[in-house]
Amino acid sequence: MLRSIAVVLVLGLLLACPLPATARVVTDEIGRRIEVPDNPQRIIGLTPSLTEVLFALGLEDKIVGATTWADYPPAAKKLPRVGAYVNLNLEKIVALAPDLVIANKEGNPPWAVYKLAGLSIPVYVTEPSDPMTLPTSLEKLADVCGAPEAGKKLAAKIRAEFAEVAKRLKGVKPRRTLAVIGSRPLVAVGKDTMNHAMVELAGGINVAAAASQRWPRLNLEYVVAVKPEVIVVSTMDRGQDLQRELKYWRTLPGVGDQPGVRVEWMSSDLMDRPGPRIGQGLKWLARLIHPERFQDSEAKKP
Repeated sequence: MLRSIAVVLVLGLLLACPLPATARVVTDEIGRRIEVPDNPQRIIGLTPSLTEVLFALGLEDKIVGATTWADYPPAAKKLPRVGAYVNLNLEKIVALAPDLVIANKEGNPPWAVYKLAGLSIPVYVTEPSDPMTLPTSLEKLADVCGAPEAGKKLAAKIRAEFAEVAKRLKGVKPRRTLAVIGSRPLVAVGKDTMNHAMVELAGGINVAAAASQRWPRLNLEYVVAVKPEVIVVSTMDRGQDLQRELKYWRTLPGVGDQPGVRVEWMSSDLMDRPGPRIGQGLKWLARLIHPERFQDSEAKKP
């Protein structure tokens, strides 16, 4: 009851504030038509990647809140927190009086989007599902946020990074790759995910794609049977012991201890966050799978 009263009081304050001088209607990436201010002044991104995008667009002075794990760039750590992206605190969001909220279809719960919209807060929903369409998606998002030129520059940068990877991998024979996002239990990257597309663009064959789930839990027998040539450990666990993880996989009977099998690691932020560093992430993943194509100084670890 107290929370409901708090929301009502803050909503009253919002409604008492002057409306933006001009607004326009846009269609977000899940087909919702919403009215957004022409030049939003108070923006919240509801995932770490969206906060990173806002910073990359030069909008740091307009960001008024961020989710729990929004930690890049370092300045993002100083922003007021509005809860985890899967468990948002609507009271805190409303209290920050945003005139635009950016959400992610897969990362944020639908109820949060519709409750915020019901409080007359514009919510633009993104749907990043394919790395190759991400640059265009970021251009649209930048336009909604009032930074169209910055969006074009960011999109051009990512497209150039993708093109470089494609050029380096031209004619390469794909390698059987297991992309791990959790070790115990073993959770891998399945099909119909951006991570799966990243593996393929990086010159890999996703050995977990045959599983029916998007994020399948695999048993050891399955992994032994599919015979991965490269195992990329990219767990999302915070505070993990990296050396212990690598040792576990490199000595795992029938898997990492097999001749010719390489176990590598990359930051989950570069693999999982559909944002400004996605091109760097693809380049680094391709380097792990095909190091022979990335031996010059231009392919250093990001």
